[in-house]
Amino acid sequence: MPFQSLQTKLQTLLQDPLHAIPSLQVVVIRAGNIVYAESFGDRYIDPNDPGKNLPVNNQTRFRVASISKLAVALGIMRLVEQGTIDLETDVSEYLGFTLRNPAFPKAPIRVWHLLSHTSSIRDGSRYAVPSPYTLQDFFRPEGRFFEDGAHFDPRHAPGAYAQYANLNTGVLGTLIECVAGVRFDLFMERTVLRPLGLGGGFNVSRFTPEEIGNLAVLYRKQAGGVWNPSGPWVAQVDDYGGVAPPGPMTQNPNKPDDSLVVVNLSTYQPGTNATFFSPQGGLRASALELAQMALLFMGKAPPILQPATLQQMLQPQWIWDGHNGDTMEGQALSWGLGVWRFTNTPGLDCPVGGHGRPWYGHLGDAYGLLSGLLFDPEEQNALVYILGGQGRGPTTHRGIYSAYTRWEEEVLSALYVLLS
Repeated sequence: MPFQSLQTKLQTLLQDPLHAIPSLQVVVIRAGNIVYAESFGDRYIDPNDPGKNLPVNNQTRFRVASISKLAVALGIMRLVEQGTIDLETDVSEYLGFTLRNPAFPKAPIRVWHLLSHTSSIRDGSRYAVPSPYTLQDFFRPEGRFFEDGAHFDPRHAPGAYAQYANLNTGVLGTLIECVAGVRFDLFMERTVLRPLGLGGGFNVSRFTPEEIGNLAVLYRKQAGGVWNPSGPWVAQVDDYGGVAPPGPMTQNPNKPDDSLVVVNLSTYQPGTNATFFSPQGGLRASALELAQMALLFMGKAPPILQPATLQQMLQPQWIWDGHNGDTMEGQALSWGLGVWRFTNTPGLDCPVGGHGRPWYGHLGDAYGLLSGLLFDPEEQNALVYILGGQGRGPTTHRGIYSAYTRWEEEVLSALYVLLS
C-alpha cells in the first residue's frame, strides 16, 4: 500500500463537504512496531481569519474522551498489584462511606463491578461536579445531586447487568485518591502516564505554555443544538487561547447550560470527589501517546504492569447474552477490566469490516471528538485514531457494516490496509 494513497484517502475525509471533520490523528502498529503516524487538519480554527488557523502535528494533544477510562484502569491495576486494592472488595471500604444501590441494600458494589460497568450505578443528568461538593452528593438522598436516585439502576443488582456509566470511573478516581493519598491527576501522572512515556494528563492547568499552545480545540458544526454542515466550525472545549486555566474546569452546577467553573485545588481534600478531573474522559493525549497503551499490552512498552495482570484485564467480566445488559445499540457486547472487548459481530461491534479476530481497547465520543484505540496483543497489531470534531449529526452518518459512525469505518478501513 503506497503511503501516498493512504495520505490522500485520509486527507479527503477532511474535505467532504457533507461530512467534514476539522482534524485527524492516526497511528498504525504492525507486528509490535509503529509503521505509520500522521496528522491532518487544524488544531485551532480562527472564526474570522483562516490564515490564523493552526495545524495539527503528531505531538498535538486532544481531550481523548472515554479512552481515558482505560488509562484509569491501568492505575487501578497498579494498586491491585501493590496489594492496596482488591478487585473483590466492597468499594465502601475504600471510600470511607457506604455505597449501596437503595434497591439492593445488601449487595456490595465491588471494584471489578465499576471496571466492567456492572455496578448498577448510572449517570443521571450529570456525573462530574466541582469541589466542595463530594462524591456522596450523588449517592445519598440528602445530596445535592441525588436526583431521586437517578444514579442507581432500580431493577438490576450489582454484577447482574451491564450498562455503560461514566460515573463508575468518577468513583474509581476518588477511590484511587482514598487509597493512594494523593490527588487523582498527580497519581495518574506519576504512576501511569509518565512511566509509560505519556505527557499531558487530566489537569490542563498543569500544562506548560508550549503544551497549551499545542492542545487541540474540539469542534462541531452545531450551534444552539442545531447542526449546520455548511456553517462554521464552533468550538466545544479546550479553546483556551494559549493560556492555561487557573485550575481544573467542570460543569457549573448552578447553571443549566454547559458553562464551566474553575475548581480551586488549594482547598480540595483528596478522596472526597475526583469527578471534576473528568477521569471518565478528560485525559489529554496524542495518538502516538495512546499507542503506548497498546504497546504495553504487547510487551513493547515500559512494563508498568505484570504480563499476568494485563492478561487479566483482557478477560471477559461480562458478555452480552441477549438480555443481560445495554449494548449501546450494539456497540459494546463484552467488557473486561476497564477494557472494551470487540467481538467483531457483523453489524454491531465490528470496527473493521472483514477482520476475523477480536480487538481490545476503548472508544471515545465527546464534544464532537471520536477516538479509538484498538489492539490485538497476539498479532501485535493496533489502530489508533482521533477525529477532532464532527461536521454534522452522527445519527445522519451511521456506519455501513457496524454500529459505529461512517467516519470511524472509513478511517479504520483505510488504516487496516497497512495490516493486510
